[in-house]
Amino acid sequence: MRILILLATGIVVMLGVTILPTSGNAQERQWCARHKGVLHCMYATEEQCRASISGRAGTCVRRHQSMR
Repeated sequence: MRILILLATGIVVMLGVTILPTSGNAQERQWCARHKGVLHCMYATEEQCRASISGRAGTCVRRHQSMR
């Protein structure tokens, strides 16, 4: 029974660690696509952002420090 409790606790801890956002992710994604007034900040480079909005009305903007 003690082993099951330890195993369950370990699983919960690991899930918690993997789900939490890290500052590294925010630093990697420096570019945002603005489309219909909504920002989607998921691009590491301006080129990735421009490729995603290609053919659609939208712009790419650099993520500001205050957005983090």
